[in-house]
Amino acid sequence: MEPSKLHLRRLIQHDEVGMGNNQFRCFYMAFHPMNDAFVVHEGHSGKVFMDGKLIYSYSLIGRPPRAGGDTHGAITWSQDLVFIGGWIKAPPGLLVSTDRTLSKQDMRNKYSHIHTVDENGKVELLWSRKWDENLPPNHWYGEVTDLLYDGHEDILYFSRADGYAELGLWRIFLSDRKAEWLIKNRTVYKMELKDDKIFATLFNPAHMENSAIAIYDTVNGESKLVEEFNFALDPGKKISMKRDGGQIIQLQNKLIAFYGGAMIVVDPYKNEYTLYPFLEVVGPEFHRPAYIPGLRTQKVYPLGLPLIAVNPSEGLTEPTLRTTVGLLIRVDPVIPQIVTSTGFVSGMISDGENIYLGASYANHCPAYTYRTGDGGIYAVPLKEFFTKPWSSIRLWVFDGLYKYGETGVAGWFGGIPLKGFTTKKLRVYVTKEVKMKVAEYNLLSKIAEDDVSLNSGWNIIELSSYYDAVAFRFKDDLDKALAEIVLEP
Repeated sequence: MEPSKLHLRRLIQHDEVGMGNNQFRCFYMAFHPMNDAFVVHEGHSGKVFMDGKLIYSYSLIGRPPRAGGDTHGAITWSQDLVFIGGWIKAPPGLLVSTDRTLSKQDMRNKYSHIHTVDENGKVELLWSRKWDENLPPNHWYGEVTDLLYDGHEDILYFSRADGYAELGLWRIFLSDRKAEWLIKNRTVYKMELKDDKIFATLFNPAHMENSAIAIYDTVNGESKLVEEFNFALDPGKKISMKRDGGQIIQLQNKLIAFYGGAMIVVDPYKNEYTLYPFLEVVGPEFHRPAYIPGLRTQKVYPLGLPLIAVNPSEGLTEPTLRTTVGLLIRVDPVIPQIVTSTGFVSGMISDGENIYLGASYANHCPAYTYRTGDGGIYAVPLKEFFTKPWSSIRLWVFDGLYKYGETGVAGWFGGIPLKGFTTKKLRVYVTKEVKMKVAEYNLLSKIAEDDVSLNSGWNIIELSSYYDAVAFRFKDDLDKALAEIVLEP
Protein backbone atom coordinates (compact mmCIF):
# COMPACT_ATOMS: atom_id res chain seq x y z
CA MET A 1 0.00 0.00 0.00
CA GLU A 2 1.21 3.49 -0.75
CA PRO A 3 1.25 5.70 2.37
CA SER A 4 -0.90 8.34 0.63
CA LYS A 5 -3.74 5.82 0.42
CA LEU A 6 -3.72 5.31 4.17
CA HIS A 7 -3.83 8.86 5.50
CA LEU A 8 -7.41 10.13 5.31
CA ARG A 9 -7.32 13.32 7.35
CA ARG A 10 -7.41 15.74 4.43
CA LEU A 11 -10.37 13.99 2.81
CA ILE A 12 -12.77 15.13 5.54
CA GLN A 13 -14.10 18.67 5.33
CA HIS A 14 -15.48 20.30 8.49
CA ASP A 15 -18.46 21.78 6.64
CA GLU A 16 -19.57 18.28 5.60
CA VAL A 17 -19.98 17.09 9.19
CA GLY A 18 -23.24 17.60 11.07
CA MET A 19 -23.48 18.25 14.79
CA GLY A 20 -23.81 14.92 16.54
CA ASN A 21 -20.43 13.28 17.11
CA ASN A 22 -17.29 13.86 19.13
CA GLN A 23 -14.00 15.32 17.96
CA PHE A 24 -12.32 11.92 17.98
CA ARG A 25 -11.83 9.93 14.76
CA CYS A 26 -12.67 6.26 14.17
CA PHE A 27 -11.07 4.25 11.37
CA TYR A 28 -12.37 0.68 11.09
CA MET A 29 -10.68 -1.45 8.44
CA ALA A 30 -10.85 -4.61 6.36
CA PHE A 31 -9.07 -6.12 3.38
CA HIS A 32 -11.70 -7.17 0.88
CA PRO A 33 -11.78 -11.00 0.61
CA MET A 34 -12.15 -10.92 -3.20
CA ASN A 35 -9.33 -8.58 -4.25
CA ASP A 36 -7.49 -7.39 -1.08
CA ALA A 37 -8.74 -3.82 -1.57
CA PHE A 38 -8.23 -1.75 1.58
CA VAL A 39 -11.67 -0.78 2.96
CA VAL A 40 -11.87 1.96 5.59
CA HIS A 41 -15.05 2.99 7.40
CA GLU A 42 -14.47 6.52 8.73
CA GLY A 43 -16.91 6.62 11.62
CA HIS A 44 -16.98 10.35 12.33
CA SER A 45 -18.40 11.79 9.13
CA GLY A 46 -20.08 8.71 7.65
CA LYS A 47 -17.73 7.85 4.79
CA VAL A 48 -16.40 4.59 3.34
CA PHE A 49 -13.16 4.42 1.36
CA MET A 50 -11.67 1.69 -0.83
CA ASP A 51 -7.94 1.98 -1.58
CA GLY A 52 -8.10 5.64 -0.60
CA LYS A 53 -11.05 6.55 -2.85
CA LEU A 54 -14.38 7.64 -1.43
CA ILE A 55 -17.05 5.10 -2.42
CA TYR A 56 -19.97 5.88 -0.08
CA SER A 57 -21.32 8.76 2.03
CA TYR A 58 -24.53 7.18 3.36
CA SER A 59 -26.68 8.30 0.45
CA LEU A 60 -28.99 5.33 1.15
CA ILE A 61 -29.98 6.68 4.57
CA GLY A 62 -31.58 10.01 5.48
CA ARG A 63 -30.30 13.30 4.15
CA PRO A 64 -27.24 15.54 4.70
CA PRO A 65 -25.52 16.81 6.73
CA ARG A 66 -24.63 13.50 8.36
CA ALA A 67 -22.61 12.50 11.40
CA GLY A 68 -21.35 9.17 12.66
CA GLY A 69 -21.08 5.86 10.87
CA ASP A 70 -19.60 3.63 13.57
CA THR A 71 -17.92 4.24 16.92
CA HIS A 72 -17.59 0.65 18.18
CA GLY A 73 -15.79 -1.35 15.47
CA ALA A 74 -18.60 -3.29 13.78
CA ILE A 75 -16.86 -4.65 10.70
CA THR A 76 -16.28 -8.16 9.32
CA TRP A 77 -16.29 -10.09 6.03
CA SER A 78 -17.50 -13.24 4.31
CA GLN A 79 -16.00 -15.00 1.27
CA ASP A 80 -17.15 -12.21 -1.04
CA LEU A 81 -18.40 -9.21 0.98
CA VAL A 82 -17.29 -6.76 3.64
CA PHE A 83 -19.96 -5.92 6.22
CA ILE A 84 -19.96 -2.59 8.04
CA GLY A 85 -22.32 -1.70 10.87
CA GLY A 86 -22.91 1.09 13.35
CA TRP A 87 -25.14 4.16 13.41
CA ILE A 88 -25.68 7.39 11.50
CA LYS A 89 -27.48 10.65 12.21
CA ALA A 90 -28.94 11.97 8.96
CA PRO A 91 -29.26 14.77 9.84
CA PRO A 92 -28.39 15.31 13.52
CA GLY A 93 -29.85 18.07 15.64
CA LEU A 94 -30.20 19.57 19.09
CA LEU A 95 -33.30 19.69 21.26
CA VAL A 96 -31.87 22.71 23.07
CA SER A 97 -29.74 24.86 20.80
CA THR A 98 -27.31 25.91 23.54
CA ASP A 99 -26.74 22.43 25.01
CA ARG A 100 -24.41 20.02 23.18
CA THR A 101 -24.51 17.20 25.74
CA LEU A 102 -25.79 13.74 24.88
CA SER A 103 -29.04 14.19 26.82
CA LYS A 104 -30.08 17.14 24.62
CA GLN A 105 -29.23 15.51 21.28
CA ASP A 106 -32.14 15.09 18.89
CA MET A 107 -32.17 11.39 17.94
CA ARG A 108 -35.24 11.42 15.71
CA ASN A 109 -33.07 10.99 12.60
CA LYS A 110 -30.70 8.45 14.06
CA TYR A 111 -30.41 5.08 12.32
CA SER A 112 -28.75 1.81 13.23
CA HIS A 113 -27.44 0.09 10.11
CA ILE A 114 -25.57 -2.73 8.38
CA HIS A 115 -24.17 -2.27 4.85
CA THR A 116 -22.33 -4.57 2.45
CA VAL A 117 -19.39 -3.68 0.19
CA ASP A 118 -18.59 -5.81 -2.87
CA GLU A 119 -15.25 -6.13 -4.67
CA ASN A 120 -16.12 -3.31 -7.07
CA GLY A 121 -16.92 -0.86 -4.29
CA LYS A 122 -20.68 -1.13 -4.65
CA VAL A 123 -22.40 -0.51 -1.32
CA GLU A 124 -25.84 -1.87 -0.44
CA LEU A 125 -27.99 -1.40 2.65
CA LEU A 126 -28.56 -4.79 4.29
CA TRP A 127 -30.53 -3.70 7.39
CA SER A 128 -31.47 -0.50 9.23
CA ARG A 129 -33.58 0.71 12.14
CA LYS A 130 -34.73 4.31 12.56
CA TRP A 131 -36.04 6.15 15.60
CA ASP A 132 -39.82 6.14 15.96
CA GLU A 133 -42.40 7.57 18.34
CA ASN A 134 -42.10 4.65 20.75
CA LEU A 135 -39.00 6.39 22.10
CA PRO A 136 -38.43 9.88 23.56
CA PRO A 137 -36.71 12.24 21.09
CA ASN A 138 -33.36 11.99 22.92
CA HIS A 139 -33.31 8.16 22.98
CA TRP A 140 -32.32 5.76 20.21
CA TYR A 141 -32.61 2.13 19.20
CA GLY A 142 -29.53 0.02 19.82
CA GLU A 143 -26.53 0.78 17.62
CA VAL A 144 -24.83 -2.11 15.85
CA THR A 145 -21.72 -2.64 17.99
CA ASP A 146 -20.15 -5.82 16.61
CA LEU A 147 -20.52 -8.19 13.64
CA LEU A 148 -19.70 -11.89 13.39
CA TYR A 149 -20.08 -13.89 10.17
CA ASP A 150 -20.85 -17.63 10.35
CA GLY A 151 -19.75 -19.09 7.03
CA HIS A 152 -21.17 -22.53 7.81
CA GLU A 153 -24.74 -21.24 7.88
CA ASP A 154 -24.25 -18.00 5.88
CA ILE A 155 -25.57 -15.99 8.83
CA LEU A 156 -24.47 -12.60 10.08
CA TYR A 157 -24.72 -12.23 13.85
CA PHE A 158 -24.75 -8.70 15.24
CA SER A 159 -24.83 -7.15 18.68
CA ARG A 160 -26.72 -4.00 19.65
CA ALA A 161 -25.35 -2.72 22.95
CA ASP A 162 -25.44 1.07 22.81
CA GLY A 163 -28.92 2.57 23.11
CA TYR A 164 -32.24 2.32 24.91
CA ALA A 165 -34.27 -0.36 23.12
CA GLU A 166 -33.92 -3.58 21.09
CA LEU A 167 -30.59 -4.32 22.79
CA GLY A 168 -29.04 -7.76 22.66
CA LEU A 169 -27.85 -10.38 20.17
CA TRP A 170 -29.37 -10.51 16.68
CA ARG A 171 -28.79 -12.39 13.44
CA ILE A 172 -29.63 -12.02 9.76
CA PHE A 173 -30.04 -14.95 7.38
CA LEU A 174 -28.29 -13.60 4.29
CA SER A 175 -30.40 -15.80 2.01
CA ASP A 176 -33.62 -13.88 2.81
CA ARG A 177 -32.33 -10.90 4.88
CA LYS A 178 -34.67 -11.65 7.77
CA ALA A 179 -33.49 -10.36 11.14
CA GLU A 180 -34.09 -12.32 14.36
CA TRP A 181 -33.67 -11.18 18.00
CA LEU A 182 -31.90 -13.93 19.97
CA ILE A 183 -30.85 -12.55 23.38
CA LYS A 184 -33.18 -9.76 24.46
CA ASN A 185 -32.71 -6.70 26.63
CA ARG A 186 -29.09 -7.27 27.65
CA THR A 187 -26.27 -5.09 26.32
CA VAL A 188 -24.49 -7.87 24.38
CA TYR A 189 -21.34 -6.19 23.06
CA LYS A 190 -18.17 -7.83 21.68
CA MET A 191 -18.35 -11.40 20.37
CA GLU A 192 -16.10 -14.38 19.71
CA LEU A 193 -17.15 -17.69 18.10
CA LYS A 194 -15.70 -20.75 19.84
CA ASP A 195 -16.70 -24.08 18.31
CA ASP A 196 -20.53 -23.85 18.03
CA LYS A 197 -21.04 -21.16 20.66
CA ILE A 198 -20.87 -17.36 20.63
CA PHE A 199 -19.28 -15.87 23.75
CA ALA A 200 -19.79 -12.15 24.38
CA THR A 201 -19.23 -9.34 26.85
CA LEU A 202 -21.89 -6.86 27.99
CA PHE A 203 -21.39 -3.16 27.28
CA ASN A 204 -23.27 -1.99 30.40
CA PRO A 205 -22.33 1.73 30.27
CA ALA A 206 -24.91 2.74 32.89
CA HIS A 207 -23.98 -0.14 35.24
CA MET A 208 -27.61 -1.24 35.44
CA GLU A 209 -26.81 -4.94 35.05
CA ASN A 210 -24.17 -7.33 36.30
CA SER A 211 -21.09 -7.83 34.17
CA ALA A 212 -21.45 -11.20 32.50
CA ILE A 213 -20.34 -13.61 29.85
CA ALA A 214 -23.23 -14.10 27.42
CA ILE A 215 -23.26 -17.48 25.64
CA TYR A 216 -25.40 -18.43 22.65
CA ASP A 217 -25.43 -21.99 21.28
CA THR A 218 -25.78 -21.77 17.49
CA VAL A 219 -26.84 -25.42 17.25
CA ASN A 220 -29.76 -25.62 19.69
CA GLY A 221 -30.53 -21.90 20.04
CA GLU A 222 -30.12 -21.88 23.83
CA SER A 223 -28.48 -18.98 25.65
CA LYS A 224 -27.28 -18.20 29.15
CA LEU A 225 -25.44 -15.50 31.07
CA VAL A 226 -22.72 -16.20 33.62
CA GLU A 227 -22.68 -13.38 36.20
CA GLU A 228 -20.58 -14.87 39.01
CA PHE A 229 -16.90 -15.74 38.70
CA ASN A 230 -14.14 -17.49 40.64
CA PHE A 231 -11.76 -14.88 42.09
CA ALA A 232 -8.18 -15.81 41.20
CA LEU A 233 -6.59 -13.98 44.15
CA ASP A 234 -8.79 -15.61 46.77
CA PRO A 235 -9.43 -19.29 45.89
CA GLY A 236 -12.92 -20.35 46.84
CA LYS A 237 -14.31 -16.83 46.69
CA LYS A 238 -17.01 -15.94 44.15
CA ILE A 239 -17.26 -12.43 42.80
CA SER A 240 -19.70 -10.37 40.74
CA MET A 241 -19.44 -6.77 39.56
CA LYS A 242 -21.09 -4.03 37.55
CA ARG A 243 -18.48 -2.68 35.11
CA ASP A 244 -18.24 -1.43 31.52
CA GLY A 245 -17.49 -4.22 29.07
CA GLY A 246 -14.82 -4.33 26.38
CA GLN A 247 -13.35 -6.86 23.98
CA ILE A 248 -13.34 -10.67 24.11
CA ILE A 249 -10.59 -12.74 22.50
CA GLN A 250 -9.69 -16.38 22.01
CA LEU A 251 -6.31 -17.69 23.17
CA GLN A 252 -5.64 -21.33 22.33
CA ASN A 253 -8.73 -23.13 23.70
CA LYS A 254 -9.72 -20.49 26.22
CA LEU A 255 -11.38 -17.12 25.95
CA ILE A 256 -10.55 -13.89 27.77
CA ALA A 257 -13.20 -11.23 28.30
CA PHE A 258 -12.16 -7.74 29.35
CA TYR A 259 -14.10 -5.42 31.62
CA GLY A 260 -13.15 -2.18 33.31
CA GLY A 261 -10.43 -3.18 35.78
CA ALA A 262 -10.73 -6.93 35.22
CA MET A 263 -10.25 -9.81 32.83
CA ILE A 264 -12.27 -13.03 32.93
CA VAL A 265 -10.61 -16.21 31.73
CA VAL A 266 -13.14 -18.69 30.35
CA ASP A 267 -12.46 -22.43 30.07
CA PRO A 268 -15.43 -23.57 27.96
CA TYR A 269 -14.68 -27.27 28.38
CA LYS A 270 -14.51 -27.18 32.18
CA ASN A 271 -17.23 -24.50 32.38
CA GLU A 272 -14.93 -22.37 34.57
CA TYR A 273 -14.92 -18.57 34.71
CA THR A 274 -12.08 -16.93 36.64
CA LEU A 275 -11.72 -13.19 37.25
CA TYR A 276 -8.36 -11.41 37.65
CA PRO A 277 -7.72 -7.72 38.40
CA PHE A 278 -6.37 -6.12 35.22
CA LEU A 279 -5.53 -2.42 34.84
CA GLU A 280 -7.68 -1.68 37.89
CA VAL A 281 -7.11 2.05 38.42
CA VAL A 282 -8.87 3.59 41.44
CA GLY A 283 -9.65 7.30 41.67
CA PRO A 284 -12.42 9.76 42.55
CA GLU A 285 -14.13 8.93 39.23
CA PHE A 286 -14.31 5.23 40.01
CA HIS A 287 -17.85 4.97 38.62
CA ARG A 288 -16.12 5.21 35.21
CA PRO A 289 -13.14 2.83 35.12
CA ALA A 290 -10.05 4.45 33.66
CA TYR A 291 -9.31 1.58 31.29
CA ILE A 292 -11.69 -0.76 29.45
CA PRO A 293 -9.59 -3.00 27.17
CA GLY A 294 -11.05 -3.25 23.68
CA LEU A 295 -13.82 -0.67 24.10
CA ARG A 296 -14.69 0.87 20.68
CA THR A 297 -11.87 -1.01 18.95
CA GLN A 298 -11.24 -3.87 16.56
CA LYS A 299 -8.97 -6.75 17.48
CA VAL A 300 -6.40 -8.55 15.37
CA TYR A 301 -4.53 -11.87 15.68
CA PRO A 302 -0.95 -11.46 14.33
CA LEU A 303 0.72 -14.90 14.32
CA GLY A 304 -2.36 -16.17 16.11
CA LEU A 305 -1.91 -13.98 19.23
CA PRO A 306 -4.52 -11.36 20.10
CA LEU A 307 -3.63 -7.67 19.94
CA ILE A 308 -6.04 -5.18 21.52
CA ALA A 309 -6.08 -1.47 22.31
CA VAL A 310 -6.83 -0.06 25.75
CA ASN A 311 -8.21 3.46 25.47
CA PRO A 312 -8.55 5.96 28.35
CA SER A 313 -11.93 6.41 29.97
CA GLU A 314 -14.54 8.16 27.85
CA GLY A 315 -16.58 9.24 30.85
CA LEU A 316 -14.17 12.00 31.81
CA THR A 317 -14.03 15.29 29.92
CA GLU A 318 -11.12 16.74 31.90
CA PRO A 319 -7.55 15.37 31.91
CA THR A 320 -6.60 13.58 35.13
CA LEU A 321 -3.64 11.59 36.34
CA ARG A 322 -5.60 8.43 35.65
CA THR A 323 -6.47 9.01 31.99
CA THR A 324 -3.32 10.31 30.37
CA VAL A 325 -2.33 7.35 28.25
CA GLY A 326 -3.70 4.60 26.01
CA LEU A 327 -2.03 1.22 25.62
CA LEU A 328 -1.54 -1.53 23.07
CA ILE A 329 -1.65 -5.00 24.66
CA ARG A 330 -0.47 -8.28 23.14
CA VAL A 331 -2.22 -11.15 24.93
CA ASP A 332 0.42 -13.86 25.28
CA PRO A 333 -0.43 -17.36 26.56
CA VAL A 334 0.93 -16.82 30.07
CA ILE A 335 0.37 -13.11 30.65
CA PRO A 336 -0.50 -10.09 28.47
CA GLN A 337 2.36 -7.75 27.55
CA ILE A 338 2.17 -3.99 27.19
CA VAL A 339 3.53 -3.09 23.73
CA THR A 340 3.46 0.70 23.92
CA SER A 341 1.58 3.78 25.03
CA THR A 342 -0.73 5.37 22.44
CA GLY A 343 -3.45 7.90 21.84
CA PHE A 344 -6.98 6.71 20.99
CA VAL A 345 -6.78 3.58 18.79
CA SER A 346 -9.91 2.42 16.97
CA GLY A 347 -9.21 0.15 13.99
CA MET A 348 -6.74 -2.73 13.62
CA ILE A 349 -6.07 -4.98 10.65
CA SER A 350 -3.08 -6.87 9.26
CA ASP A 351 -2.01 -7.91 5.76
CA GLY A 352 0.64 -10.27 7.16
CA GLU A 353 3.44 -7.75 6.67
CA ASN A 354 2.13 -4.71 8.57
CA ILE A 355 -0.45 -4.02 11.23
CA TYR A 356 -2.54 -0.98 10.37
CA LEU A 357 -3.70 1.13 13.30
CA GLY A 358 -6.39 3.80 13.10
CA ALA A 359 -5.48 6.43 15.68
CA SER A 360 -6.57 9.86 16.88
CA TYR A 361 -5.39 12.29 19.52
CA ALA A 362 -8.91 12.73 20.93
CA ASN A 363 -10.86 10.08 22.82
CA HIS A 364 -14.63 9.53 22.73
CA CYS A 365 -16.36 11.85 25.21
CA PRO A 366 -19.83 13.37 25.83
CA ALA A 367 -19.00 16.74 24.21
CA TYR A 368 -20.48 17.12 20.70
CA THR A 369 -19.14 19.25 17.87
CA TYR A 370 -19.38 19.99 14.17
CA ARG A 371 -15.63 19.57 13.77
CA THR A 372 -13.37 16.61 13.21
CA GLY A 373 -10.17 16.01 15.10
CA ASP A 374 -6.83 14.91 13.72
CA GLY A 375 -6.21 11.26 13.04
CA GLY A 376 -4.92 8.77 10.52
CA ILE A 377 -3.94 5.21 9.75
CA TYR A 378 -0.44 3.99 10.50
CA ALA A 379 1.30 0.96 8.99
CA VAL A 380 3.68 -0.67 11.49
CA PRO A 381 5.75 -3.77 10.57
CA LEU A 382 4.27 -6.84 12.20
CA LYS A 383 7.60 -7.94 13.70
CA GLU A 384 7.71 -4.78 15.83
CA PHE A 385 4.82 -6.10 17.91
CA PHE A 386 6.86 -9.11 19.04
CA THR A 387 9.70 -7.28 20.78
CA LYS A 388 10.17 -5.73 24.19
CA PRO A 389 7.88 -2.82 25.03
CA TRP A 390 8.56 0.20 22.84
CA SER A 391 8.26 2.94 25.45
CA SER A 392 8.48 3.79 29.12
CA ILE A 393 5.17 3.56 30.96
CA ARG A 394 3.91 5.46 33.98
CA LEU A 395 0.45 4.53 35.21
CA TRP A 396 -1.24 6.25 38.12
CA VAL A 397 -3.13 3.35 39.71
CA PHE A 398 -4.54 4.79 42.93
CA ASP A 399 -5.73 8.18 44.15
CA GLY A 400 -8.20 8.51 46.97
CA LEU A 401 -9.84 6.81 49.93
CA TYR A 402 -9.20 3.10 50.59
CA LYS A 403 -11.70 0.78 52.29
CA TYR A 404 -10.32 -2.65 53.19
CA GLY A 405 -11.97 -5.41 51.18
CA GLU A 406 -14.24 -2.98 49.30
CA THR A 407 -12.16 -0.60 47.20
CA GLY A 408 -11.16 -1.81 43.74
CA VAL A 409 -11.79 -5.48 43.03
CA ALA A 410 -12.53 -6.93 46.48
CA GLY A 411 -9.85 -4.64 47.92
CA TRP A 412 -7.28 -5.17 45.17
CA PHE A 413 -6.03 -2.59 42.67
CA GLY A 414 -3.38 -2.60 39.95
CA GLY A 415 -3.29 -5.78 37.91
CA ILE A 416 -0.39 -4.39 35.87
CA PRO A 417 1.47 -6.75 33.49
CA LEU A 418 5.25 -6.42 33.96
CA LYS A 419 6.43 -8.74 31.20
CA GLY A 420 9.25 -7.29 29.06
CA PHE A 421 10.22 -4.43 31.37
CA THR A 422 13.59 -4.27 33.13
CA THR A 423 12.93 -1.40 35.57
CA LYS A 424 9.76 -1.96 37.61
CA LYS A 425 8.85 0.20 40.60
CA LEU A 426 5.80 1.27 42.58
CA ARG A 427 5.71 4.75 44.14
CA VAL A 428 3.11 4.78 46.90
CA TYR A 429 2.00 7.45 49.36
CA VAL A 430 0.03 6.64 52.53
CA THR A 431 -1.07 8.80 55.45
CA LYS A 432 0.01 6.29 58.14
CA GLU A 433 2.13 3.21 58.59
CA VAL A 434 0.39 0.26 56.99
CA LYS A 435 1.08 -3.19 55.54
CA MET A 436 0.51 -3.75 51.83
CA LYS A 437 0.11 -7.11 50.15
CA VAL A 438 1.60 -7.70 46.67
CA ALA A 439 0.19 -10.56 44.59
CA GLU A 440 1.87 -11.85 41.41
CA TYR A 441 -0.15 -13.99 39.03
CA ASN A 442 -0.56 -15.11 35.43
CA LEU A 443 -3.38 -16.63 33.40
CA LEU A 444 -2.77 -20.01 35.01
CA SER A 445 -2.49 -19.29 38.72
CA LYS A 446 -1.36 -17.02 41.52
CA ILE A 447 2.41 -17.31 41.81
CA ALA A 448 3.41 -15.38 44.91
CA GLU A 449 2.04 -13.16 47.65
CA ASP A 450 4.28 -10.91 49.72
CA ASP A 451 3.79 -8.37 52.51
CA VAL A 452 5.47 -4.95 52.38
CA SER A 453 5.67 -2.45 55.24
CA LEU A 454 4.91 1.15 54.25
CA ASN A 455 5.91 4.25 56.20
CA SER A 456 3.80 7.37 56.39
CA GLY A 457 4.54 9.52 53.33
CA TRP A 458 6.14 8.39 50.07
CA ASN A 459 7.59 4.88 49.61
CA ILE A 460 9.36 3.32 46.61
CA ILE A 461 8.78 -0.43 46.23
CA GLU A 462 11.15 -2.36 44.00
CA LEU A 463 9.27 -4.86 41.79
CA SER A 464 12.28 -6.36 39.99
CA SER A 465 11.63 -9.84 41.40
CA TYR A 466 8.17 -9.97 39.75
CA TYR A 467 7.70 -10.92 36.09
CA ASP A 468 3.99 -11.43 35.38
CA ALA A 469 1.10 -9.26 36.63
CA VAL A 470 1.00 -7.62 40.07
CA ALA A 471 -1.89 -6.31 42.14
CA PHE A 472 -1.89 -4.59 45.52
CA ARG A 473 -4.05 -4.49 48.65
CA PHE A 474 -3.64 -2.43 51.81
CA LYS A 475 -4.31 -4.21 55.10
CA ASP A 476 -6.22 -1.33 56.67
CA ASP A 477 -8.50 1.57 55.76
CA LEU A 478 -6.76 4.74 54.57
CA ASP A 479 -8.08 8.30 54.34
CA LYS A 480 -5.75 8.96 51.43
CA ALA A 481 -3.41 6.91 49.26
CA LEU A 482 -1.56 7.57 46.01
CA ALA A 483 0.21 4.98 43.88
CA GLU A 484 2.04 5.06 40.55
CA ILE A 485 3.66 2.27 38.53
CA VAL A 486 6.95 3.19 36.79
CA LEU A 487 8.12 0.83 34.02
CA GLU A 488 11.19 1.05 31.76
CA PRO A 489 11.99 -1.36 28.90
